[in-house]
Amino acid sequence: MPFVKNNFYIYILSKYNLKNKFSHIVVWMMIIGVGFLFQYKFLNEFPSYTHAWAQSDRYALSLGFLDNNFNLFKPQTSVYNHQFPNNWEASSTTSVTAVDFPIHDYVVAILMKLFGNTSPFLFRLYVLLYSFIGIYYLYKLAYAITKEYLKSILIVLFFITSPVYVYYQSGFLPTIPSLSNVIIGLYFYYTSFTSNNQKSFFKSVFFLTLAALSRTTFVIPLVAVCSVEFFRYLKKEIGIRTRLMSVVISFSLLLMYYFYNAYLRKNYGSIFLNYLMPPHSFSEAKELLIQIYNNWRLQYFTIWHYVVFIIGFGLATIFIVFKKPLVQKPNAYFSGFIVLYFLGCCCFAIVMLQQFPAHDYYFLDTFYLPMVLGFAMCLLFLPTISGKLVHLLFILLITGFAIVTIPNVISNQNQRRVAGYWDKTETTIQNFKQAHRFMDSVGVAKDAKILVIDAVAPNIPFLLMQRKGFAVMTTSKENIVNALKWKFDYIVFQNEYFISDIYTPYPDILNRLHKIADNGKISIYTLTQHNPQSLIEFLGLSKSNPILNEEVTFEAPPNILWSNFSQNNKEIFKGNFSGYISPMTDFGLTFKTKYLPQLQEKNHTLIFSSYIKSIIKKDCEIVVSIKCKDKDVFYKSINIKDLLATKYTWQNTTLLFQIPKINTKDYEFSFFIWNTGRGELYVDDFRFMIF
Repeated sequence: MPFVKNNFYIYILSKYNLKNKFSHIVVWMMIIGVGFLFQYKFLNEFPSYTHAWAQSDRYALSLGFLDNNFNLFKPQTSVYNHQFPNNWEASSTTSVTAVDFPIHDYVVAILMKLFGNTSPFLFRLYVLLYSFIGIYYLYKLAYAITKEYLKSILIVLFFITSPVYVYYQSGFLPTIPSLSNVIIGLYFYYTSFTSNNQKSFFKSVFFLTLAALSRTTFVIPLVAVCSVEFFRYLKKEIGIRTRLMSVVISFSLLLMYYFYNAYLRKNYGSIFLNYLMPPHSFSEAKELLIQIYNNWRLQYFTIWHYVVFIIGFGLATIFIVFKKPLVQKPNAYFSGFIVLYFLGCCCFAIVMLQQFPAHDYYFLDTFYLPMVLGFAMCLLFLPTISGKLVHLLFILLITGFAIVTIPNVISNQNQRRVAGYWDKTETTIQNFKQAHRFMDSVGVAKDAKILVIDAVAPNIPFLLMQRKGFAVMTTSKENIVNALKWKFDYIVFQNEYFISDIYTPYPDILNRLHKIADNGKISIYTLTQHNPQSLIEFLGLSKSNPILNEEVTFEAPPNILWSNFSQNNKEIFKGNFSGYISPMTDFGLTFKTKYLPQLQEKNHTLIFSSYIKSIIKKDCEIVVSIKCKDKDVFYKSINIKDLLATKYTWQNTTLLFQIPKINTKDYEFSFFIWNTGRGELYVDDFRFMIF
């Protein structure tokens, strides 16, 4: 018996057909095992890191359905002002928003209700499980195309180890469920070729329509399928009646929701993009493509994906040219579909190219699946795997591919979750954590409307406060003054961004606020007509003595704790001298000390002020750094480029830094100017205090 003569493992992997239960079990084990290996650490994670803004919006939609008694046709989030059409600058009495058909957010809301749990876990788990179904159908589609188990396994492994796919595989975007629906639809479409089963075509159109409803870009494969079927009709291979009804119903549903969504947008506004963003010129398109390449080439796929794809494509081309294999009609039509699908994605990429450099998930919406299907067609044209040696080599290829890609993807997912000091969104999440409990403790009602000035990502503060309200996204004086006219109950802002992002553009806000509470990270205020107070009084520091008070006037060299001191008498704010930072200087005035033991006792606040004159306006960071043995214990910087609104003019710049309790000894505290953009600056009355 072959079962005895051949290697058992190779025989099982290569000879058992799709119907064999063991092959199904192996595939499911791989899909679930690899999926949970990648995702188990992150299933409880609040929408954070890459595209936290977009993901938190979807999470807010699910919570909105709980709030509106599951009215599917009035989707809402947590914000009363909308990005479109008024760029967040107009208030509303409702948080209803236009959005692509939010069926997945709705199902998650139902699950939340059933389980009595509104944590991100249920949302992430739903998307992850949906992805498993899509991957399994990809395996079935790959097997239907190649008729070979090992090739199908390689295609699945190629698909599930894309870094960008893995990152969103348990996320909040509708891309993953929609992508799964497309794969399911394409499986039924392919089987409709081979079985001539009308039900398979109807199922195909159903899943493709569902995908397009919840993510508009997936109308592309639906149109490609219809195009292939129209070609088949012209060749008199199919009757029009057998296809027309399902296609008419499909596009009728899409058009109906399109017009209903337009109605929502007109009457309520939207927080979701709804217009095209093509490049304005060929040179801009070229620059955008370079940015896409630099930003995402190793996020779309690992280097090993590209290697395997190129090898597969090259070998398939050679085999087609020299062997001229007979291509069965289903595969010929499906190849035509893939080409049309790819061309449709190219058209979409052209009209939305400005979005691609900053949005990695647009690749999942477009080119990802056509590339995987193209890889499957390459494997189809390769010779059939036969013989023990060839089987063994292919198994080694699959194993080797898994060994090099899986650790790479795990590392990539961890790297994506490292927040830099510049990541204001992640800082906002940390500042608003447990904000709902803080607000409960000071008596802020659950139905109170909150004005969040400098919300950073519109829904994030409200999700963490478990309240609704208005988000000021751009903190210009005009926007702040305008927002203070809206009907809200409380004002909330992040302490560390108050001076740089709120006080600096609108100093008079000090006289309009009455403090209710402050937990060190966020503060709650009510609006008053007239409450005169100084900045120090406003910050609650008037009755405190600073533990450190350092000032450099540049009239004379400062104490020995200062370095990089540079005088000039060319541009002077006050006195006879000021400081100068040339375009050739990396680090400007710097203060360092190892003798601040008070930082180990509690949190502290650092206030910096200086007069600065910008000659060449470039990036420039004001930095607070605490190191222990050359490792950062705390690091925070604020870029002052945008605070220096006018060149050649002395401007008073004030910043605030929140320093946490330092749980280590033998550290060094540093405060300095880092001329990251190699600008040209003059500084005077340089001062900082730590309270």
